[in-house]
Amino acid sequence: MKKNFLKQLPGRYRPIWQKCQSLLKQGRRGDLEHAQETVQSILNYRGSLKFSQDILVPVAMMHDIGHYVILPEHFKFITGPEKIVNGKLVHMLAGAKIAKDILTSLKYPRSRIAEVVEIISIHDADQLQGIDAKKIYNTANKKFFHDIDSLDRYTEMRLKSYQAMYSRTAFLEMLTKMGHDFFYAEFRKLAQSRLKALLKS
Repeated sequence: MKKNFLKQLPGRYRPIWQKCQSLLKQGRRGDLEHAQETVQSILNYRGSLKFSQDILVPVAMMHDIGHYVILPEHFKFITGPEKIVNGKLVHMLAGAKIAKDILTSLKYPRSRIAEVVEIISIHDADQLQGIDAKKIYNTANKKFFHDIDSLDRYTEMRLKSYQAMYSRTAFLEMLTKMGHDFFYAEFRKLAQSRLKALLKS
């Protein structure tokens, strides 16, 4: 676990983390760390963009939790030429169900549960064919989370965690294309800066 993560985490979110961290450990390599980093990015944000922390911290914790139900042998059933795309669809839908169950068991406010579940169910939808991202990410919370989640891919640690699926060259090419998909200029600039560093290393 990342040093000082629990210390930084406000008490109202700790029961959620206690329920989901063991499932994240069973998911893909790096999912637990990615969840922690995304939570910390939200908690540490000091810019002018508006969003709901009580929505996006639970989303950050659980948005990739659906990967834990996708075992390596399952990929032969969700694959074909669109293996990674289909995997994304399955993990979003599974993750939405898991998140709803966890938050309901903790008696999290129902109105917030609905929005958390919706965002988890579509958080990678822009990577599916035929999706109009502007129509899907149509609230400040959805746009902010999309950009924060995407930004975390622009790190050496994340590059290494994806090396089982992508070569370094292919991953960097993907990041270059993704650099145009940020909703907010401040995150786009930060992604470009990180990408330059990755290309030099």
